[in-house]
Amino acid sequence: MKTSDIYIEQQLVCKFISGDKSAFEAIFHHTKGKMKGFLKKVVPIDEDPENVLQEVYVKLWENRQSINPNNHFETFLFSIAKNLVIDIMRKRLNKQKYLENLYIHIKGGQNNSLDTLAKIEYSELEQKIFDLIEKLPKKRQLIFKLNRLEGFTYKEIAKKLNISENTVDTQMRQALSFLRREMNIYFSILILLFINR
Repeated sequence: MKTSDIYIEQQLVCKFISGDKSAFEAIFHHTKGKMKGFLKKVVPIDEDPENVLQEVYVKLWENRQSINPNNHFETFLFSIAKNLVIDIMRKRLNKQKYLENLYIHIKGGQNNSLDTLAKIEYSELEQKIFDLIEKLPKKRQLIFKLNRLEGFTYKEIAKKLNISENTVDTQMRQALSFLRREMNIYFSILILLFINR
């Protein structure tokens, strides 16, 4: 689908930029069909396009004052959608990288862990890790998720939470120490169970 398939009158765009809700509704109804079709093609299969669709129009409303009414409105709209999809993929990649790194770390610390991990469903391993993350103190959990699952840097987290980078570093060290310790225990138990079968 081409973004040029959608044409929004400049006068309507100007009303929307000024905060006219009826103009927003008109733009939404005029563009949502093609936007939904676009998202169905590019959003990962297990992601709900409806949720992303809603987020596109929330972002559109929030960023309406950044729109130049002399430029093509559809280009602005679809750039929001594309950036959201990229963000979804980036978060998935960060999550995948974290799980792979943890796997490598645990594997390196256990002689028989490779054989054990081969017998564990990936989803079970993932669930165990995320169960442990939920056991972290709330602030530590938030910092950990922002860094390892959403890809924020320590500096960005410090600014976002109004804390020092030192605090972020300390909290991350403690979170990682807890996760490694608990996962080592988890794999040690699994190894014993498989050996004694």
